[in-house]
Amino acid sequence: MCVLTVTTKNTGSRTRQSAGNPRSGERGYAYQKDNMKTPRTKLTRRAALSGAGIALGACAVHANVGTSAAAEVQPVAPRPDDAIPINGRSGPGLEPLDNAMRVIIDRHGLPGAALAITRKGRLVFAKGYGWANLSRSEQIEPGTLFGLASLSKPFTAVAVLKLVEQGRLRLEDRVFDILKHIKPPAGARVDKRLNDITVRQCLNHSGGWDKAVRGDPISWEPQICRALRLRPPLSPQQFVTFAMTMPLDFAPGTDMKYSNVGYIILGEVVTAVAKLPYQRFVLDHVLKPMDITRMQVHRLDGKYLVSEAVRYLAGSLIALPAMVLPMVDATGGWSGSVVDLVRFLTNIDGSRGQAVLSEKTRNLMLEAPPKPLKPRPDGTYYGLGWDSVGWQDKAFMLFKDGGYQGMRTFMKRLPSGVCWALLYNASMDFDAVDNQVASGAIHEVRRLVEGIDKYPDIDLFKEYP
Repeated sequence: MCVLTVTTKNTGSRTRQSAGNPRSGERGYAYQKDNMKTPRTKLTRRAALSGAGIALGACAVHANVGTSAAAEVQPVAPRPDDAIPINGRSGPGLEPLDNAMRVIIDRHGLPGAALAITRKGRLVFAKGYGWANLSRSEQIEPGTLFGLASLSKPFTAVAVLKLVEQGRLRLEDRVFDILKHIKPPAGARVDKRLNDITVRQCLNHSGGWDKAVRGDPISWEPQICRALRLRPPLSPQQFVTFAMTMPLDFAPGTDMKYSNVGYIILGEVVTAVAKLPYQRFVLDHVLKPMDITRMQVHRLDGKYLVSEAVRYLAGSLIALPAMVLPMVDATGGWSGSVVDLVRFLTNIDGSRGQAVLSEKTRNLMLEAPPKPLKPRPDGTYYGLGWDSVGWQDKAFMLFKDGGYQGMRTFMKRLPSGVCWALLYNASMDFDAVDNQVASGAIHEVRRLVEGIDKYPDIDLFKEYP
């Protein structure tokens, strides 16, 4: 039997206060570095679906999921002809989604996915499809945790807005006035416009960074470590130190370009203002009041979280190591389930439970960006934490997606009050031809979910912790 092994190198350690479940080892803080950008031969969707690609499922990487890989003895992988399993529940009339999701997974060579749908605050659909861990034949459930990638940003935005609501922060506060304890490297040249960047501008991507011009620095960890003479992994504060040396690509507040930098800075703003670790504040003041109890920031000991889906190399059945990248906590470091995400959406829109944000604060999140910034031609715009905010007959739409190695994530609230979340444990980063096909998978789900006319009168929220 062939075995493909991925190893990691222990490159340093430090300690800091844990914000999560101590039993999980999350933020247990014995750091391991895995190089997620190592050049590799990529298997496309077509190869993954070929006999050779499917055979890789039987000799996939033994991903470390809270236990030592050495403890695994001859794990049993799914047979190539096994049907894609389905787990979870839905109300009557939504059965066509099952076949559609199976077809999408099979057509695009994906390990698995999860989908949840709510209407007017009630959970009417929550199912997992395929495999969370191919080498162990572990199936995806509605409560399976997935890496959320940039779906982490709305949670950071709500934490910031909660501090605004509490009177401890203003949207027009300058972020580097708050972060005076973080200094640029000695002798570094600093763009004077950094002093003008506000909390609002970090939230709506108008802070001055454009990754299309200089690239995305969240993928520069090796270079940053060399430049600052630090051992990896980088902390968010160390990343901000480096970010202070980056020239801005436009004057703050004059344009909007998607940026991870602003959200990493916001995580440090939350820590400084709340006087609590970022993740602790989010857990206590955002997630717990929404009855979201299982979301966590990724561990830093090189292991997956308990009940977390293993992530797979795009277009293949090769497992990726667990993410060890603490600097991305506030911009892309959370893991959660589809049920967690629709709990979040239904709390934000006020259709379930006591809303974490007041209506006044929520309106700040939804309002159009200040001039000279303009909405897109279709009338949508970046909200505070959202890729797209739109309006239809005074009802609002919210949309956010995300992607990173082994993660492709979506959540949306429709003006009708329907919310849905869709998570894949593969990044869908294919070649040019496959990329077109993969994007079709998302449009298929949108079309099906958003085309439903009649919803069952049930609520499954109590069935899923």
